[in-house]
Amino acid sequence: MLNISRTRPLGITIIAIIMAIYGILGIIGGITLLGSNSTFGIIALILGVLELVLAWGMWSLQKWAFWATVVLEVLAVLNGIFALTGGNTGGGITGLVIALIILIYLFADPHVRSAFRT
Repeated sequence: MLNISRTRPLGITIIAIIMAIYGILGIIGGITLLGSNSTFGIIALILGVLELVLAWGMWSLQKWAFWATVVLEVLAVLNGIFALTGGNTGGGITGLVIALIILIYLFADPHVRSAFRT
């Protein structure tokens, strides 16, 4: 079997770093919340760890990470839409725009699809 190395597109590197930062912040937030509200703290910790795992998967060009990121960003789009309908225009628009940019990038750049071999 041939071992062909794949190069990680710059956009994927940026997305992976942002996801890792979100994961670290989620873990810190979860630890902080454990003192006052253990349920939200545990949820934040779990999401932070999952975000770090996903960041590693994106960094190492794992096919499952590509599709998990797609699912995550679709959920973020839905969350942004719900935030907008609930009156949270600032957070809703920001989350919606970022998620849409990531989704468009993942599917529009042919180098991304070939890097993940999807």
